[in-house]
Amino acid sequence: MYVDKQLRLEDSLDLTGTATTKYSTNAINLSGVVGDPGSGTPLYMVICVEVAFAGAGTVKFNIVDEADSTIDSGSVVIVSTTTLPLTSLTLGKVIAIPLPAGLITQQYIGMSYTNSGTLTAGTISAFVALSPGTNL
Repeated sequence: MYVDKQLRLEDSLDLTGTATTKYSTNAINLSGVVGDPGSGTPLYMVICVEVAFAGAGTVKFNIVDEADSTIDSGSVVIVSTTTLPLTSLTLGKVIAIPLPAGLITQQYIGMSYTNSGTLTAGTISAFVALSPGTNL
């Protein structure tokens, strides 16, 4: 699968740490999008596990929107995964979150990643795609 650089939020982001929330390195600017990006052809936020997660706790992935390009604690969560045990976040795991229609109201979208324990390993990449493809 080819991924446009402008649609990539993360490239090998290390999520290790203790009970932290991390925010996407990049934000996607929706200013050139006509209409609701969640309506019409389905789009997905695709998260790929590049280094298996280890340690203790759980992880939750959140799609957020923001008025400016800085994704941070003030960003609004619009949709989340369930709380995922680390044992489910194995090397090569692909998680696809559909972009919801009608919920994205600000100019930028990004992600936040929350863990509820101590992660000693875990690296992801994240991007927007037309397909939740599993053969990445």
